[in-house]
Amino acid sequence: MRLKTKLLLFNCLPLIAFAAASIFLGITQFRDALYEEKEGNLRSTAMAALTLYTSQGYGDYQRRPDGFVWRGMNFNISEKTAIVDSLKEETEVDITFFFGDRAAMTSLRDEDGARQQGFLADEAIRTYTLAQGNPIWCRHILLDGKNCQAYVIPIRQESDNTVVGALMASQPAADFEETIRHYVLTTIFVMLMVLATVFLFIRWHVGWFARKYDEVAGRSRLDLLTGLYNKLTFENEAAEYLAEKAPGTAAVLLILDIDDFKQVNDRFGHLMGDEVLKSFAGILRRCFRTGDITGRVGGDEFMVLMTDMMMPDVKRADAAAQTVLERFRGLRFGEAGSFSCSIGIGAGPGHCQFAALYELADKALYEAKARGKGCFVRFSAEAGSEGMGERR
Repeated sequence: MRLKTKLLLFNCLPLIAFAAASIFLGITQFRDALYEEKEGNLRSTAMAALTLYTSQGYGDYQRRPDGFVWRGMNFNISEKTAIVDSLKEETEVDITFFFGDRAAMTSLRDEDGARQQGFLADEAIRTYTLAQGNPIWCRHILLDGKNCQAYVIPIRQESDNTVVGALMASQPAADFEETIRHYVLTTIFVMLMVLATVFLFIRWHVGWFARKYDEVAGRSRLDLLTGLYNKLTFENEAAEYLAEKAPGTAAVLLILDIDDFKQVNDRFGHLMGDEVLKSFAGILRRCFRTGDITGRVGGDEFMVLMTDMMMPDVKRADAAAQTVLERFRGLRFGEAGSFSCSIGIGAGPGHCQFAALYELADKALYEAKARGKGCFVRFSAEAGSEGMGERR
C-alpha cells in the first residue's frame, strides 16, 4: 500500500468514525429529547382534559340503559363533545375517553368526518392502564390505521378508587417523524460538507507530506554528489536482484577504483576531487545499461552489477570495463591532467550470494592494482582469472 494511501486512511478513518458516532449520538439525543417533550405535552393535555371532565360532575361513572356513560346523575360524558373538540382546536391533540375498553367519547374522526366512538382500546392500554391502573406513554400506537403517539391515564371511581376507564391524549406521528427526518438529513448534509472540507485539507496535506517523504526517501537512497546509489542502497538492490536470479543466468559485479585519488584531493583540492568523481559517475551512466545497478560505495570506489546476463555474455563486462578505462583516461581536468582507474570483475552463477561475488571482484581489483593499475582483471567462481585489460 502506498504511503499516501496509508496516510489518508490513518487520518480519515478516525475522522469518519468520529463523525458517524457524533451523527448517531446527536440524532439519538435529539430524538429522545423530542420524545420527552412530546410525552410531557400529551401528559399535560390528558391531565387537563381529565380535570375538565371531573369538574363538571360528581359521583361514580356508570353506563346507563340508554348506552351512554354518565358521571353521577347530571353529567353525560358520551354527549359532551364540546370538551374534546375545544381541546383539539386549542392544542391539536385528540382526546378519547374510554369506559371499560371501549371509547365512550373522542375527538377522533374518520375520513368522512364522523366521530369514531365505540372503538376498542389498544392492547397496551387494556393491559397496563385498565388492568393495572398505570399511566403509559405510547411512542407508537395505531389509531384508525395511522401511526400516532399517545399518553394514557387511568380514570378511577370516586367511591372505591377502582379503574373503570382511561383518558387518552393522542397526536399523529407524521409531523414528529418529519421533524426527525429533516433533522437527520440536515445533520448528515452538514457533516458531509464538513467531512468533505476536512478531507480535501487532509488530502492536500497528505499529498504534500507524501511528496516530501518520497523526495527525502529518494535522496536518502542516492549518493548526493554523483546521483548514483549509495552503499547501503546498492548492496540491498544487488542482494535482492541476485536472490531472484534463476539457474543458468550469470552474475557480474564490477568494482571500480580511481587510482591515486588521495593525491588529487591533496594536490588540487576537494573541488577538483568532486569534479573527478562526478565525471567518473557520468562515464558509468553512459557505459552501462539503464537496468544495471550502479553505485558509489566509498570515497573513490564504485560498483556496478550487470543485470540480465547469461553465462556466454560474461565477456561483455570486459568490453564495458575497457570502455570505462579508455573514456576516463581520455578526460582532462585542467592542470590536474588525466587520471586512470582500476577495475575488478567478479563473475559467477546468477544464484550466488552478493558476498561471494564481492569477494571475487575485490580479489580481481587487488590483482589489477598489483599489475600496475589502469587496467581490469576478471575472476570467475570456477576458473580464477579469465580476463585482463592491458594498461595503456
